[in-house]
Amino acid sequence: MSGPVRAVDPAPVSGPLPGVRGRLQALGEAVGNQRHLLAVRDGVIGALPLILVGSFFLLLAQPPSVRLQHWVAPYAATLLLPYRMLGGLIGLYVTFGTAHALAKRYGLDAPAAGLVALASYLVAAMPGGIVGPPSLPLARVGPGGLFAGLVIAIASVEVTRLLAKGRLTLRLPSSAPEVVVRSFASLIPCFVSVVTTFLVVHVLRVDLVMLLEALAAPLLGATGSLWAVLSICGLDSGLWLLGVHAAAVTAPIRPLWEAMLVQNMEAVVHGAAIPHIATQPFYLWFIWQGGSGALLALALLLVFAKSAQLKSVGRLGLLPALCNVNEPLLFGVPVVLNPALAIPFVLAPLLCGTVAYTACALHWVRPPYLEVPWTLPAPLGALLATGGDWRALVLELGNLALAMGLYWPFLRRYDLRLLAQEEAAARLGPGPTGAPGEPAAVPLSLGGTGS
Repeated sequence: MSGPVRAVDPAPVSGPLPGVRGRLQALGEAVGNQRHLLAVRDGVIGALPLILVGSFFLLLAQPPSVRLQHWVAPYAATLLLPYRMLGGLIGLYVTFGTAHALAKRYGLDAPAAGLVALASYLVAAMPGGIVGPPSLPLARVGPGGLFAGLVIAIASVEVTRLLAKGRLTLRLPSSAPEVVVRSFASLIPCFVSVVTTFLVVHVLRVDLVMLLEALAAPLLGATGSLWAVLSICGLDSGLWLLGVHAAAVTAPIRPLWEAMLVQNMEAVVHGAAIPHIATQPFYLWFIWQGGSGALLALALLLVFAKSAQLKSVGRLGLLPALCNVNEPLLFGVPVVLNPALAIPFVLAPLLCGTVAYTACALHWVRPPYLEVPWTLPAPLGALLATGGDWRALVLELGNLALAMGLYWPFLRRYDLRLLAQEEAAARLGPGPTGAPGEPAAVPLSLGGTGS
């Protein structure tokens, strides 16, 4: 009788790999644990629900059908109001969220720090020299003001931390109500942060919003290029192959992705050309289908696997891969530290990224401009993120077929090796426990060749 093969841990790899992996893992952990980057990441991710809801109203105001567009035209301006107050004010939300997250990591009063940062940001965003009643243009607190908001959020929290460290805060007796104590404790940090911002922006005439937006413009252009797409895909796949979580390395790019996406949304609202291609939804729906390495293709191919090991992993990993969760495949196949699947794991995202970028650059497919839940199945996510462009569905399915074609020869070879191991194990008789029909444990090498 044959049964499931019990794979044991592979032997340690000789050579420089462990040292390289260890250094990369240490670097990834250092970057991933850097409190300012973590605060920026948390601030951006915290605003995602607002962008999702704003994208929903934008899609309602500008549906993919021409007939529906004529029907909703009288209500379009009203339907766009929630979007303008959500996606159009992204700078405000990210500023508060970043300051809140950073202050929380320092053990400070997080809500108070968020409000201080928000107040300072509004002082910086308010243009000077206005004739007549003062007004704040929404563009100053939208995607263009995002980078000024991040800088002000971090700076205001650092000011608060330094003042608290030097005990330069107002302290009331412990008998006072806690809410009053906290309010007075944030008074001096608020004064210092707001006054400093006022002096820089309105006395020295340094427009932080416009200055940082201009400095970030080249970064947005570089991040949206094909070379950036290929670099990010290659780095992501390479780190995962070594067992290093790549999300920590891509954390600094998230504010750029978010700014690019909201700028795309603004362009659609005003009927202009979509300026950016390589936003985060571009990676999610056209490249990383099923997670890093385009593993949805591998999950679909595992349905036809012959070895018991890959069949069981395929049954467990297909549904998560459809929802873009790939950990069962990464560690169950395994893909991590497995040279047998390294080539397609790196090559599939690179080719899919090149095809998708070219299709969007040539205006064959509308670039993504809406934020949709990342757990949606890839075809549906691609369709919604592009505002219902049916060509995006064709592109997504074409890239999926391309990835499956790349994985197939490598997976087939790996599958046949595992099948041979299982058949050899079945012929060896009972395993170490002596249970009838239990195959002996078969050590699997990193390349799947057995021992």
